Amino acid sequence: MASKRDRNANTRKQRNKIRRRVTLVVLCILPVVVGIIWFSYANKIIDEINGYNTQATILSQTASSRDTLNYNLKAAADGYLAGDGNQMLAALEELDPGYTTQLNKVTSPHAPGTAELEASIANYTAVAQKAVDLALSPQYTAAGVRAIIDSKEFTIADEEVALSIAAANLGLTQATNRGNDNWKFVITAELVLTLFITVLAIVLSLVSERAIRRAENSELARQQDRTNMATEPFTHVIATMSDGVLVLSEDQTILHANPSAQALLGIGVTVGSTYNVPTDGRVEIRKPDGSTSSASASTSTALTGGQTVTILTIREI
Repeated sequence: MASKRDRNANTRKQRNKIRRRVTLVVLCILPVVVGIIWFSYANKIIDEINGYNTQATILSQTASSRDTLNYNLKAAADGYLAGDGNQMLAALEELDPGYTTQLNKVTSPHAPGTAELEASIANYTAVAQKAVDLALSPQYTAAGVRAIIDSKEFTIADEEVALSIAAANLGLTQATNRGNDNWKFVITAELVLTLFITVLAIVLSLVSERAIRRAENSELARQQDRTNMATEPFTHVIATMSDGVLVLSEDQTILHANPSAQALLGIGVTVGSTYNVPTDGRVEIRKPDGSTSSASASTSTALTGGQTVTILTIREI
């Protein structure tokens, strides 16, 4: 039976160790997992916001290049060719293929309207190319350039570019706002998750410690039960003895006193009180008529309930 109880006690200890380890693993792994998920999502939002900022710069450069090209084409239509036409060529190249080249470098999602603007730029630069080629050719005439930029084809293409730039700006503003809202959500979620993990860690620690203390208390109670079971036959025997018997702990606290000991030594001899073991082998006892006399006292030691006790036997002479 004792062996089985020992095995059960060892099993409970192992369970307590496992419970502690599981709690530690959860408290260590959960923040790491949540942190990885949050870091991945936060990086995605940051990349989107940076991409929108880059697209805003590209869009601003595109609008500036269109304005520069139109200004130089109007100057050429008035008979003035600025910088030998290099400004027109540079502005034309910045629009096509410059816009598409820069936009393709942005790996994050493109804002609404950017694809439509790309088509409008291609159509606009195709018509503007005719005016630039004429302005730079030996057959250049201001009237010829004027005829091209005043044509319905050029006017429609230029208006489409202007509208596409405005639409792309609007789409970019909305996309940037969504990105900023998502970033605010990430920050709020981080605070909430941090609070949640902190509370969860506290709760798991309290639950684990409570379970461990409950198991330890149960083990102590079982040990006490085993001690009582081990000492019960002994106390039953000394209760029927005519000699007085005291069972004392190492600090001389009375653990048990049989009726004879209480009758011989008086009512002051109770469990929990202290009694000094005589060193001369004699104790003073009280007789039923109230008189006192001496009695012999012998001591011995025993191991019971996992502790060493002193057994004091008192015999009336």
